[in-house]
Amino acid sequence: MDEKLEKAVVKILGEKRFALLKYLCAHCDENGFIGVKIATLEENLRQSKPTLIASLKFFEEKKILSKLKNSFYQLNLNHKGRQ
Repeated sequence: MDEKLEKAVVKILGEKRFALLKYLCAHCDENGFIGVKIATLEENLRQSKPTLIASLKFFEEKKILSKLKNSFYQLNLNHKGRQ
Protein backbone atom coordinates (compact mmCIF):
# COMPACT_ATOMS: atom_id res chain seq x y z
CA MET A 1 0.00 0.00 0.00
CA ASP A 2 1.20 3.48 -0.80
CA GLU A 3 2.64 5.16 2.30
CA LYS A 4 0.48 8.29 1.95
CA LEU A 5 -2.66 6.23 1.51
CA GLU A 6 -1.77 4.10 4.53
CA LYS A 7 -1.27 7.23 6.66
CA ALA A 8 -4.64 8.60 5.54
CA VAL A 9 -6.44 5.34 6.33
CA VAL A 10 -4.76 5.17 9.75
CA LYS A 11 -5.99 8.72 10.48
CA ILE A 12 -9.54 7.70 9.50
CA LEU A 13 -9.71 4.33 11.25
CA GLY A 14 -7.07 4.62 13.94
CA GLU A 15 -3.99 2.45 14.27
CA LYS A 16 -5.67 -0.51 15.97
CA ARG A 17 -8.57 -0.81 13.54
CA PHE A 18 -6.19 -0.40 10.62
CA ALA A 19 -3.91 -3.14 11.98
CA LEU A 20 -6.89 -5.47 12.33
CA LEU A 21 -8.17 -4.74 8.84
CA LYS A 22 -4.70 -5.23 7.40
CA TYR A 23 -4.41 -8.58 9.22
CA LEU A 24 -7.82 -9.75 7.99
CA CYS A 25 -6.99 -8.79 4.40
CA ALA A 26 -3.64 -10.56 4.57
CA HIS A 27 -5.11 -13.78 5.96
CA CYS A 28 -8.39 -14.19 4.08
CA ASP A 29 -8.82 -16.44 1.06
CA GLU A 30 -9.65 -15.29 -2.48
CA ASN A 31 -13.35 -15.02 -1.56
CA GLY A 32 -12.71 -12.96 1.56
CA PHE A 33 -13.32 -15.80 4.04
CA ILE A 34 -11.23 -15.97 7.19
CA GLY A 35 -11.35 -18.27 10.16
CA VAL A 36 -9.65 -16.70 13.15
CA LYS A 37 -10.16 -16.77 16.89
CA ILE A 38 -10.11 -13.64 19.03
CA ALA A 39 -7.27 -15.17 21.06
CA THR A 40 -5.19 -15.45 17.88
CA LEU A 41 -5.88 -11.82 17.04
CA GLU A 42 -4.98 -10.79 20.60
CA GLU A 43 -1.66 -12.60 20.32
CA ASN A 44 -0.73 -11.44 16.82
CA LEU A 45 -1.92 -7.84 17.06
CA ARG A 46 -1.27 -7.31 20.78
CA GLN A 47 -4.70 -5.80 21.28
CA SER A 48 -7.19 -6.50 24.04
CA LYS A 49 -10.25 -8.66 23.52
CA PRO A 50 -12.68 -5.74 24.10
CA THR A 51 -10.80 -3.60 21.56
CA LEU A 52 -10.86 -6.36 18.95
CA ILE A 53 -14.54 -7.10 19.48
CA ALA A 54 -15.40 -3.40 19.19
CA SER A 55 -13.37 -3.13 15.97
CA LEU A 56 -14.98 -6.24 14.47
CA LYS A 57 -18.43 -4.83 15.29
CA PHE A 58 -17.42 -1.50 13.73
CA PHE A 59 -16.43 -3.28 10.50
CA GLU A 60 -19.72 -5.22 10.58
CA GLU A 61 -21.71 -1.97 10.97
CA LYS A 62 -19.82 -0.48 8.01
CA LYS A 63 -20.63 -3.63 5.96
CA ILE A 64 -16.91 -4.34 5.47
CA LEU A 65 -17.11 -7.60 7.41
CA SER A 66 -19.78 -10.23 7.94
CA LYS A 67 -19.68 -12.61 10.89
CA LEU A 68 -20.88 -15.94 9.54
CA LYS A 69 -20.43 -17.90 12.78
CA ASN A 70 -18.05 -17.92 15.73
CA SER A 71 -14.48 -17.37 14.51
CA PHE A 72 -15.56 -17.31 10.85
CA TYR A 73 -15.91 -14.06 8.91
CA GLN A 74 -16.10 -12.76 5.37
CA LEU A 75 -14.61 -9.51 4.13
CA ASN A 76 -17.02 -7.68 1.83
CA LEU A 77 -14.61 -5.65 -0.25
CA ASN A 78 -15.82 -6.54 -3.75
CA HIS A 79 -17.89 -3.96 -5.61
CA LYS A 80 -20.77 -5.23 -7.69
CA GLY A 81 -20.00 -5.08 -11.38
CA ARG A 82 -16.24 -4.85 -10.80
CA GLN A 83 -13.57 -7.51 -10.71
